[in-house]
Amino acid sequence: MSKKIKNAVWILTDSQHHKAVGYMGCDAVKTPNLDKLAESSRIFTNAFCQAPVCVPSRESFITGRYCSDVGILHNKHEHASDAETLGHLFRKAGYKTCFSGKSNFISDNLKFADHDMKRGFDKYADWDDYLQYLRYTDFFSKFDKSKIPAFCHEGDPSQHSFIEGAVNRAVNHFASQHDGHLEDHYTQEYYAYKCASEWLDQNHKDPFFLFLSLYRPHAPLFVPEHVSVPEIKDLPDLPWDDTDLKTTASLRQRLAYLNDSGGNVYSPNVDTANEYAHNPELSENVKRSAEQNSYDPFRLSYFKSINYIDEYVGKILDKLDQLGHREDTMIIFTSDHGDMLGEHGLNLKMCFYDASVKVPLLVRIPGTWDQGERDNRPVMLLDLAPTLCNIFNIQNDNAFSGMDLINQSWDQTRPVFSEIVSAFNAETAQYGFETHTRMVCSGNWKYLHKSEGPQELFDKENDPLENNNLGEDPKYQHICVKMKQMIDDHLGRYPVKNKKVVLQ
Repeated sequence: MSKKIKNAVWILTDSQHHKAVGYMGCDAVKTPNLDKLAESSRIFTNAFCQAPVCVPSRESFITGRYCSDVGILHNKHEHASDAETLGHLFRKAGYKTCFSGKSNFISDNLKFADHDMKRGFDKYADWDDYLQYLRYTDFFSKFDKSKIPAFCHEGDPSQHSFIEGAVNRAVNHFASQHDGHLEDHYTQEYYAYKCASEWLDQNHKDPFFLFLSLYRPHAPLFVPEHVSVPEIKDLPDLPWDDTDLKTTASLRQRLAYLNDSGGNVYSPNVDTANEYAHNPELSENVKRSAEQNSYDPFRLSYFKSINYIDEYVGKILDKLDQLGHREDTMIIFTSDHGDMLGEHGLNLKMCFYDASVKVPLLVRIPGTWDQGERDNRPVMLLDLAPTLCNIFNIQNDNAFSGMDLINQSWDQTRPVFSEIVSAFNAETAQYGFETHTRMVCSGNWKYLHKSEGPQELFDKENDPLENNNLGEDPKYQHICVKMKQMIDDHLGRYPVKNKKVVLQ
């Protein structure tokens, strides 16, 4: 590695499909800044998150450990992790450290005031800071604030839970009264960049680690009016042949539940979810139509919000240029998980199809990875922690679960893993009805082992769209056994232990 690398900047988005960038050939987005960054980065085209939901994925990559290792596998935990993070490690090594944006290292149902939200960072700006910022503007005077929780505009926001959800309700009400738009200076992206930029002005003369976490393309997707909107003709195709419905019980259950709940994957009707989970025959005749499951209005807004995100990628890169740090700074760009975007008739994440569990990943290291080369070998987001620490010679007392992508070798057969427990309660997942699912990909195969429901196996070489589940086919049971052993050898070392579940 070049000795001139002194700093690190990690740019994160939320819920970005791994192909939803211009450099991957997506016509629905305009991402000139990301495309330019890709030209001088290593482009990882086969990168996996360690959980297809926000909190466990973020807890995994900020610690470099599997979600089950730190005991965080869903989005509504009643406790927060105290595991050592990259923030702790870089600060102990003498770096100036800043986290600005959406952290989501603890569940939205927990009060910020009850936990160490800084997670080792010197400067930390999260939802409570963003909410305070909105109060200093005229944001709350521009719509009827009686329709939102009072703590959005009064009191100490850190003393309340569900801050993210409450702020999003405020944003929804604002946009509903302003032609579906949100002015730039009211967005989370603006505030996250503002904090990061001001912090850099004051700290850039010392070695630094900056984590800039941008909110979109997570909903709500309202952005300023000037942002370009894609055309329907530019949206990716959604090919279906119904083989997936015939062979994959969990997909039938998901779609049946979505149809029954009016398309609301977040519906709290656990009884209905349980009914579909334990009576699969209810979903045998589920129908899927292009009109019902195209998600075109959502997809148009989704890709538009990525165009907006790209503007802030450009701003932080320009800031590094202005401060003279583009060539002595390692830059990472990725997302916490993907989004189904209508593939298989599903939206959001919370399952293990590629659209949900894969993410975009760029790593720029001037003098080492700066030629725009594409790397299709499988990698995990938790590989980034050991890679960063080895590059910057940062000591870590706890063993990382991933690998140093610079100094270690691997090929397509390297197993990569992801896992989830129900994101809203530990009894039933409204979106998949598996209590605990663990995934491994190795070579041509993707395998899902579940504590409830039939296993799944996909031949990625001959079935790249993951339509034909071979998990119950007798001819492939030897593959299933081999893949299950990989899970036991790796993830099996980390049982899930928390107040809600104890699973092996």
